[in-house]
Amino acid sequence: MSKGSTERMSPETFVEELKALISANLAGNVQLMARINELVKAATARQKEPIDASTLFARWMEFNLASYSVISTQGMALLNGIVSAAEQALGTKARPAPEPGPSAEQKVEMRLEGRQGERVTAPFLVENRYDRALDVAFQASDLVPGSGRALPASHISFEPATLMVAPKGQAVVNAAVTLTKDFVVGQTYSTTIRVLGFQAKEVALAITVRPPGKEAKPAGQTVKRAKPAKKRRAS
Repeated sequence: MSKGSTERMSPETFVEELKALISANLAGNVQLMARINELVKAATARQKEPIDASTLFARWMEFNLASYSVISTQGMALLNGIVSAAEQALGTKARPAPEPGPSAEQKVEMRLEGRQGERVTAPFLVENRYDRALDVAFQASDLVPGSGRALPASHISFEPATLMVAPKGQAVVNAAVTLTKDFVVGQTYSTTIRVLGFQAKEVALAITVRPPGKEAKPAGQTVKRAKPAKKRRAS
C-alpha cells in the first residue's frame, strides 16, 4: 500500500497489516528457535572433539567479524527505517513511491475463475538462489473488484503458510481463495501477494467470478489451478 502524507490509514487496514506482521514474526521466531536448537545440539556433539588453540582462535575471529558485520548492517537499516517511519508519521515526508515494477522474471501474474461456493487455487514457485536457507511467509492485499466493495484478504489462504527454502532449493506454494457469497458474479477481483523474506517480491492474482451453471461443482471443491506465466525466481 502506498499513500501520500495527506491520506490516513484506516483502522481496518492497520489491523490487517498488523496481523500480517505478527504472523510473519511468530513464524520466523519458531523457525529461529529450531535453528538454535540444532546449533546447540551440534555444539554439544563437538565438545568431545579435541580442538587446538590456533583453530579455536581462528573460529573466534571469524565469528566476531561475521557478528559485527550483521549488527552493523542491520543496525543502520533499522535506524534508517525508524527515522523514515517517524518522518512519514509527522507528515514531513510522503510515503516512498513504489519502485519500477518488477521484471517478468521477478513477478508472476496468475488468473483464476470460479463460481460462488467453490474454492480455487493458484500454485507458484519460490526459488532460493542463495547459499543459505531462507524463511518465507506470505501476505496478500485486499481483493479489489473493478467496481464495488473490496473484500478482505482473509478470503485468501496459503498452503503452506510459512516455509524454509533450502539453499539453492525450490518450493511450490498454493494460494487458495474460497468464493463465498460476498463475491459478486461477473466481477474480477485483483490482489497482490507479497513473498516476505524475498525483498518484497510480488505475485499478482486475479479471480473472475462466473455465473452459476448446470455443471456447477459442489461447494468447497477446487475447480481450477492457475498456471503461472513464468516460474517465480528470487535472487
